[in-house]
Amino acid sequence: MNHKICLTCLTLVLLPLSVVSIPNLDPNSFARPTSESISFKPPKQGTPKTTTGAATRDGKTCLNDLSKSDVQTGAILPQSSFGLTVSSHPEFLIYKAQTSAKQMLFSLKSDDGELVYQTFLPFPSDTGIVAIKMPSDAPELVANKTYKWTMVVICGKSLRPDSPAIEGWIQRTTKSPTLASKLQSSSPLEKVALYGENGIWYDMVSDLNRLRREKSPDTQVITKAWEKLLKDQGLQSVEPIARLK
Repeated sequence: MNHKICLTCLTLVLLPLSVVSIPNLDPNSFARPTSESISFKPPKQGTPKTTTGAATRDGKTCLNDLSKSDVQTGAILPQSSFGLTVSSHPEFLIYKAQTSAKQMLFSLKSDDGELVYQTFLPFPSDTGIVAIKMPSDAPELVANKTYKWTMVVICGKSLRPDSPAIEGWIQRTTKSPTLASKLQSSSPLEKVALYGENGIWYDMVSDLNRLRREKSPDTQVITKAWEKLLKDQGLQSVEPIARLK
């Protein structure tokens, strides 16, 4: 008996795979800092008991003798006049009105009053927010040690007992491994936010001031963050002029 074997032919239909195109995503695009997210959180450690900051308020001194504005020369500092830095030779920001002064005496003292460094420096000729870099030949700030910095402005040709002074307090801190890692992989604006979040005032304001002078897609955010920072620290009196410099 012949058996007829019937083979069922199966048709295999190959459907083309649907390829979904996934755009390249910027890993930082989901957490870009905003003017509201950039803020200064004061450090947890206590401030020196004798903190006194800002400049002499005597309008008759040479600090403001050529100025037509009510805004006077003074330091850009937190309300406590105390701030942290991670730099061995940080910058100090001041608001400078028009003045005839051309020289100053910069000094650095430890919190127990010992003179660490002192030198004469030219007083900046620019007006508005100016950055004064700690001289490279000055000794490095020691970590976890507090210092008082002073800029005695020389009116006329010589230093006098009543020469006006701008002063503040500073302490160098070390970056934790976590913070160091974050800073290394962050954009310039993200670094500003990280400094503020960790209470590191001097580096925060130096970097933010530098960014607001550069052309950047984040110009609007940077400007608003700068103005908010000044206002939060009671420095809103310099805000309108700070926009122009």
